[in-house]
Amino acid sequence: MATRSLILKEKEDGGYEAIYCHSDGYLTHNGAILLDHYDGRERVEELFKRGDLSYLAPILDPEKTKYHTYDNPCSNVCVFYGRDRGYNAEDTAPFKCTLEEIDKDPLIEYAYIFDKNNTWKYFEVGDFKKDGLKSLKTGLDNLFKEWGFPRPIGMYGWYSNKEIELFKNRYESFNKDQTKDQEEFRQQGNKESRF
Repeated sequence: MATRSLILKEKEDGGYEAIYCHSDGYLTHNGAILLDHYDGRERVEELFKRGDLSYLAPILDPEKTKYHTYDNPCSNVCVFYGRDRGYNAEDTAPFKCTLEEIDKDPLIEYAYIFDKNNTWKYFEVGDFKKDGLKSLKTGLDNLFKEWGFPRPIGMYGWYSNKEIELFKNRYESFNKDQTKDQEEFRQQGNKESRF
C-alpha cells in the first residue's frame, strides 16, 4: 500500500501549487529526500516542471545513456507519471490548492511545503488545523531523537522496529568510543545506503 503525499511550493502571492507523489510519502523517505536534495528554489522548480510522481528520489533525470521507465527505473532517479509512465502532461501538471483543502483529503497522508523563505515545512493530513505547518528538519530530527539515534545521511525509506533497534544499539556502542562523534555516525548512512 502506498503512502501518498503532496509536494507544494508557496507562490509569491501566498497561494500554493502542488504535485502528487504516490509512494513513500512518509517523513523518513520523501521528507528526508526533499530536505537533503531539493533544498533550493531552482531545484524545486525543476521538480515541479516534471509534474506528478510515482516515486521521489534524489536524482531528477537518468543519465542520457540509461533506459529508465516506471517498469525499469534507474537507481535513485525519480519516476514521473508523464515522462516515465506516458501519462498526458496536462493530467500530471502542478495544480493550485489550499492547505485547508489538502487537510481534508482522505487519500493524502503528508503534505510538504517549500515556502517563500526557501524552507521545507510539513503537516500530516488531518492535523493542519490543530498543529499548523511544522519545520521538516525539526520533525525529522525529533523522530530520530525519539528513536535514540541521529538521522543517517543518505538513507531514505521506512524503518522497521528491528532496524530502529539495530541503529539505536549501533549508535550507543559507537558513542562509547569517545573519539567518534555524532556526525561521523550520521556519515555512515552514506556507506550503508539501502539503495
